[in-house]
Amino acid sequence: MSRFIQLAWRNIGRNKRRSLITISAVSFAVVMVALTRSLQYGTYDVVESLAVQLFNGEIQIQRRGFQEEQALAYFLSQDQVDWDGLVRSVPEIAYYTRRITGFGLVSSDSSSAGALIVGIEPEREARITKFSTLVRKGRRLARADRKKVLLGETLAKNLQVDIGDTVVVLTQGYRNQLGADVYALKGIVRVGHAQLDRALMVMPLRDAQELFSLDSGVTQVVFSTVDFRKAPDITRRIEEHLPNSELEALSWHELMPELKQIIVVDNVSGAIYLGFILIVVGIEIFNATMMNIIERTREFGVLQAMGMKPYQISGLIFMESFIKVSIALILGLILSFVVVSILSRFSIPLPAELREAYASYGFVIEDIKFSDRVQVYIEPLVSIAIIAVLALLLPMLKTARLSPVEAFRKV
Repeated sequence: MSRFIQLAWRNIGRNKRRSLITISAVSFAVVMVALTRSLQYGTYDVVESLAVQLFNGEIQIQRRGFQEEQALAYFLSQDQVDWDGLVRSVPEIAYYTRRITGFGLVSSDSSSAGALIVGIEPEREARITKFSTLVRKGRRLARADRKKVLLGETLAKNLQVDIGDTVVVLTQGYRNQLGADVYALKGIVRVGHAQLDRALMVMPLRDAQELFSLDSGVTQVVFSTVDFRKAPDITRRIEEHLPNSELEALSWHELMPELKQIIVVDNVSGAIYLGFILIVVGIEIFNATMMNIIERTREFGVLQAMGMKPYQISGLIFMESFIKVSIALILGLILSFVVVSILSRFSIPLPAELREAYASYGFVIEDIKFSDRVQVYIEPLVSIAIIAVLALLLPMLKTARLSPVEAFRKV
């Protein structure tokens, strides 16, 4: 084996120019793939983190059926779960808050509109999500507030109300009771999501419980974790501690399936771009190997005449290519690590066109970052190694079938 390596290394030295071209091309491809995937994963991290923190949270516990119907009949009673005990049982949970989500009609002196009514615990909610803290005018809700609400910016504009004005809310409470009350507008929020800004009304949890006649009930309990990317695994652990099968824990992947679809589609486009780069790399490796074989046909004939088997010559070709590709991968990974490590420390402002594109999906993103997750380095390493092996199959097969007579005849 050591003889093969020495001979292969000597042959690489004899063809320095072509070897350097191959190594440079493969190294450049590794860097390009790593940077492309790093930027994609960094964008996904920003979008996912923003979406999770904006409204839904990372994990929610609900009664089965609420996610599909959004009906108050699927409420949770106060003593149905020991929430503090659940947090102690699953250390990955950071915070939790209770919430009521319902629908109603909001009216002012000038107009009326349908609204998504969300009752929250202000201090707890602010630790998990942002929608109740993005106040453009007025002030945020506080724990002691009663009969005060926040409205989405577009909803407030449609109702033609301002800070201090009152609005009337009509809704259908639990067991079809009529809910009605008057609330003072304390703040106007701009979430950045068109649907929420057009329909969102936020009030203290106690007021929502009275409005919907739920006593101490809630419709959801929202959790944040130590790492939102691990939410599916943490969700499964939470479900193991739920007292009965009526309850279910949903991760943000299940709460926002449309976000997952957007990322899958974008990831496919990235994979297509990656495929083009791999094709170019494969062609370069194939071309360099075939040229090497053609130029050394007489040499291979002599080696066979001296007793070397065809499969040994194929092994020699493979060893030469393996050494060159290995050097290229190592250099490419080192360069990728250095470049990505530097770029991941800085935020990159998005062009206006991309900001508008993300805004059309409801995401207000000003800048993105490169990601330094492990996949950024593993994907180019594995994919280029596979394409290199595939590119060597035909040259090795051609060498294995070469006879001494044919080798001398072709010279």
